[in-house]
Amino acid sequence: MEEVVGVIQGLRGRTSDIVYDLFFAEKRVVAGIVLHFSDLSDIYRKIDAWTFLFGSLSERSQVKMRSARLMEERRLAFEDKTLDEILASHEANVEIVYENVVSVQVKRGLLQTSLEFVVQGDPEKKISFWLGDSQVAEVQGLIKRLLPSKIR
Repeated sequence: MEEVVGVIQGLRGRTSDIVYDLFFAEKRVVAGIVLHFSDLSDIYRKIDAWTFLFGSLSERSQVKMRSARLMEERRLAFEDKTLDEILASHEANVEIVYENVVSVQVKRGLLQTSLEFVVQGDPEKKISFWLGDSQVAEVQGLIKRLLPSKIR
């Protein structure tokens, strides 16, 4: 069985309402969705434009409570799954095989920090995750350990 070397929880995907946990193993990283905007579509459908823009405590509370519950449930489910099972558990999950990585970097921007993988393909594909300041050192340690020749 493939050993997971490190897990980074709560990285943001393409949009702020997609949250991944990254499972770093010896030959690949699997990004498992713990929250996807489609999980909250029934709540968002009920909200009119005014409420969406300016918010209401009731709707915000409902979104936060459901988000926290879903993330907890998915993380508990991940504990009993292999990386292949995690990968197959949601269509938006991502696998990045290290031998296909052209480069990887932790990129500090003005407001956010991202973990960016450039993966072989035609054309090459960039896969990015947004991370918090408290996660930077751990992510840098994992990529230094697992992908030292690919760091840009």
